[in-house]
Amino acid sequence: MAHSPLTLHERDEISIALMTNPEESWAVIGRLISRHPTTVSREVRANGDRSNYRPAGANELARKNLLRKRARRLSLPGPLRDRIIVELKQGRSPVAIWADLRAEGLELVCVETIYTSLFAGALGIKPTRCLRSRRARRRGRQERHANKRPALANIAQRPTIVNDRLEPGHWEADHIVGKANKSALLHMTERVTKFSLLITMPNGYDSHAALAGLVDGLERVPAHLRKSITFDQGSEWAQWPTLEDTYDLKAWFCDPHSPWQRGQVESINRQWRWWFPRGTELANIDPEHADHVASIINNQRRRSLDYKSPAELYDALSVR
Repeated sequence: MAHSPLTLHERDEISIALMTNPEESWAVIGRLISRHPTTVSREVRANGDRSNYRPAGANELARKNLLRKRARRLSLPGPLRDRIIVELKQGRSPVAIWADLRAEGLELVCVETIYTSLFAGALGIKPTRCLRSRRARRRGRQERHANKRPALANIAQRPTIVNDRLEPGHWEADHIVGKANKSALLHMTERVTKFSLLITMPNGYDSHAALAGLVDGLERVPAHLRKSITFDQGSEWAQWPTLEDTYDLKAWFCDPHSPWQRGQVESINRQWRWWFPRGTELANIDPEHADHVASIINNQRRRSLDYKSPAELYDALSVR
């Protein structure tokens, strides 16, 4: 979906999220539709902002903009175009050219623009003469990204014993995203006892940091209570095969834009937010403070647990 136009369905999802919570963060909305937060913020700000965003109008405006005939930026003569042509003929890659332009503080053009202009013939060079792949035609995006990772195990295949909470040891995981979408906390919740772990992430929340956080959490869990874990389809969970191999557990994935399929972890998000409001810098949270907050939540009696606490039930299951 990267770089493809927003669909009317995605715009409807944005509108619903803003109507539900006008102050919802771009990161949360972006995760709902599997888009970058910047894509969401630009879309909303260009179409009436939070209070006046209308999906149908935004979709129609986008359609009209796509129909406008605009000259490719690199089809126009100028020093930028000349430099790019010279460097491509020297065998330099579009990424290297873009990186040099950025480092030198010169006029910028993105890597994608260089590639599209080259394959469209706007630079007067054949791709087979300057690209190391020697490819004359650009492959479609789905074709380029095919088989980059194993197929995700869909939540629809999850056994009844997991769905109906008949067996402990099955977890859901998510992130609480902090200020400017640059920091996060990882949390995991066990589906039967509703016991939760809150893990600090001082190094961001890309896939490698997420894997480190999951390992930290799972190392706290007895082996007999590590049976499966359910994620959304965010790229931060890309290291899930390593997790399966290391702990001999099963990873399940929700459908896109379907947070209700992981309702328990979404529900507890609201509780974490009491201690960590939106806009909080989360990179420097003390692990002891995170454990303290988790202990408060875990030791509260729940009506859904027949007025027992998650900690009480989890501790009973941990002893084997």
